[in-house]
Amino acid sequence: MAAVLLLSLPTVSATELLSGYGRNEFKVPCAWACRYAIPSMLDCPEYAGMTAEEKAQQYPSAACFANDTSYLTSMAYCINEYCDKSIKDYKLVEFWDTDMIYGQDDPGVVLRFTYNEALAQIDTKKAPKPMSPDETVLNRTISISRDTYQANMNGVKSYRAIGKNESMFSLLVFLSGVIMPVGFSLLRLLPIPTNLRTKFYAYFIDPPAWGRKHSVPVLGLGFIPTRGQMIFILYLIGVNLAAVFAGYPNYSPNALFPDRRYEVMRHMANRAGAVAFANLPLVILYAGRNSLLLWLTNWSHSTFLLLHRWVATICTLQVCFHSLMWLRIMIEAEHAEREASKLPYWYWGIIGTLSFSLLVPLSVYYFRSIMYEVFLIGHIFFAIMAIVGSWYHIWYLYTGSGGFDIWLFIAMAIWSFDRFLRIVRVSKHGIKKAYITRVDDEYIRVDIPGVNCHGYCYAYFPTLSWRMWENHPFSVVGCNPGHARDDPHTTSHSDSEDRSLSPTSISDPAAKEAGIITRTRTIATRSNGKTGISFFIRPHSGLTKLLAKKAGLEAGIPVLIEGTYGHEGKTYLQGNDGNFAPTPEYPNVLCIAGGVGVTAVLPALNSSLSLYGPMGTTKLYWGIRNRGLVDAIQGMMTGIGEVTGSKWGHIDAHITVGQRQNVRQILEEELERAVGGTTVVACGPLAMCDDVRYTVAALARHGTVVRYMEEACTW
Repeated sequence: MAAVLLLSLPTVSATELLSGYGRNEFKVPCAWACRYAIPSMLDCPEYAGMTAEEKAQQYPSAACFANDTSYLTSMAYCINEYCDKSIKDYKLVEFWDTDMIYGQDDPGVVLRFTYNEALAQIDTKKAPKPMSPDETVLNRTISISRDTYQANMNGVKSYRAIGKNESMFSLLVFLSGVIMPVGFSLLRLLPIPTNLRTKFYAYFIDPPAWGRKHSVPVLGLGFIPTRGQMIFILYLIGVNLAAVFAGYPNYSPNALFPDRRYEVMRHMANRAGAVAFANLPLVILYAGRNSLLLWLTNWSHSTFLLLHRWVATICTLQVCFHSLMWLRIMIEAEHAEREASKLPYWYWGIIGTLSFSLLVPLSVYYFRSIMYEVFLIGHIFFAIMAIVGSWYHIWYLYTGSGGFDIWLFIAMAIWSFDRFLRIVRVSKHGIKKAYITRVDDEYIRVDIPGVNCHGYCYAYFPTLSWRMWENHPFSVVGCNPGHARDDPHTTSHSDSEDRSLSPTSISDPAAKEAGIITRTRTIATRSNGKTGISFFIRPHSGLTKLLAKKAGLEAGIPVLIEGTYGHEGKTYLQGNDGNFAPTPEYPNVLCIAGGVGVTAVLPALNSSLSLYGPMGTTKLYWGIRNRGLVDAIQGMMTGIGEVTGSKWGHIDAHITVGQRQNVRQILEEELERAVGGTTVVACGPLAMCDDVRYTVAALARHGTVVRYMEEACTW
């Protein structure tokens, strides 16, 4: 239903531009001041049979204004008297023909006189006088006093200034939200000494904004930003506060808004709604998998998802503030709220506000984690309803767009671009077959022949459930040679798999003597000898649980692959910060992994390879509860053969089975004896990643040359 409403949005032949930036509602301010100054107490034909009290409550129709001689001649006299003679006649005529009367473009509205004809009707020998308090009907040509004109002119100036400020702040919020991430990202290119850079990151970028948690959700609500992320979030909050609460000049006396409190309330309510519109494209931009900012910065997708939630919360607060302020204004005006509630713009505004208001609480981590599929459907539905409600709200309120549809068009263009590239990425690989093998009681392996990806990619399994659009991100272990169709289809095991496992490190000689790992056989897949990719997955609920039930199915299941994503570092602006490769400043690589998180750090291990030999040391510390995954991964790394040492080729691997790694001790010992800087890469349980982050920052503050990279995907 929501998608149908989105497709049925009315189209406009020419989108209005922003006030003060391409659009000027008050091209001839003096004429507009006259329009507001001339009384509207006309004797219209539609008033026939009404009492004086009833007439006083009416507002003349556009046809009545257009046909009333007294009104037209009074307008012409005011314009001629107060508009500067330097103003071109065609501008006055244009105002007269298009802007003098509200509803002038309505069918059947025809002006009785042109501007020059109305001037010709005035007796120039006898100057008109202002309307006296005793006169209840405008039935003659009147003049406007200088004070009255100036008060109305101040109202026009106020409208123009506040309207331009509204557009300026909206542009500031949107453009800075796009440009500032690129600018902040470019700061890393400054020639700062490595020691100073390390300490700067340790104090201002890498640690959590407060406490020790970043990847672990707090109270089931969300994630604490890092200090670097918090700096940008504070900027976003600051610029949005300024956008809503600053820039309301006071022109006094003001005939349009005699009550300064009412004027500020009205303009502030409108400003909050306008800035919320400007935030909408940012909300969608930060959430996209194919966001341009991912290509122009070295920021991770997880960082932009966190910013997506913060900007969405800011946007929702602005929408609620806009609605509550206007509700207060309407309640203070007797009977206005009851009348407004019957109008389409009002109830579409309510629909939009409720949709925004439901999006935020229903998107907290607790709901996302326990029922992700329901969250995803609801998130998309309410997002569409929020956009549809916003569109119709401005459409009915302004009998058009008022320029606000620009932001909706930008938001929908960003969303469409992201979806289009998703389709392109999926189409690149086509429909493939996935072969699922159970590694042990805890993990499964998915082999997909004929696909070349790295980093991570999104996998669609359209036959697993009726929700064929669902997809999940998986780390790619790497392209590996497939196995012949007549190879045995077995699970990974070692010759000693019947032996009991005690908590120990596989790199320990005692472990090898005990026979914990003596020979590893890789998992065979029916892939016709093609190269392909593999995922290692720990099934939970939802899609991964359904996937585990297909383990051992020889025919495989259809799969669509959307990729590649991840740290590609292929653009100048991204630089090498998105790359794990050793550098002269950081020649050493230290990977700390937990469980299936080892699949995410394998690219860091592979990137340390060099034709000229390693620049520094490459070490892996991997903690795992059971041995099955170790056998499978090591089989892919070394092939079939005897494991004769603790190294995987050039990699110094320390694999701990059945016990928790002492992360702090590992980092202190390894970084203390490291020669040169070290890149620390972590992926695994969220609490482990937080321990690594906190410890690395603490050591860096005390002079250790180290940089931290996290491969945990927090959503």
